[in-house]
Amino acid sequence: MAHIQLKNISKTFGNHTALTGLDLDIADGEFFVLLGETGAGKTTTLRLIAGLEKPSEGQVFIDGVDVADWGAAERDVALVLQQYSLYPRYTVRENLEFPLKPKIRRLPDAEIKD
Repeated sequence: MAHIQLKNISKTFGNHTALTGLDLDIADGEFFVLLGETGAGKTTTLRLIAGLEKPSEGQVFIDGVDVADWGAAERDVALVLQQYSLYPRYTVRENLEFPLKPKIRRLPDAEIKD
């Protein structure tokens, strides 16, 4: 895993503020759970860590490196949401294998099957 830090993160979508001043520190190897009511910013937080969103303000660090301006492909982060089927036409296994098969840094098929 990696050490993840969010420092003073804010995220807005138009006039809607999803996160304000979020500070988060997740140690390498730490088991971490993010809970909250609908609309609390859980998914937005995960999307910011994965690089699917950019913060409106603040910094995202992975292993001490500020990655707030890095794209998702540069971060080596996988994300699984509550709805397991990212692609409904795929099986559960195929949906889980999908992020392991990018053109860049693809895992060997034998390792994926394990």
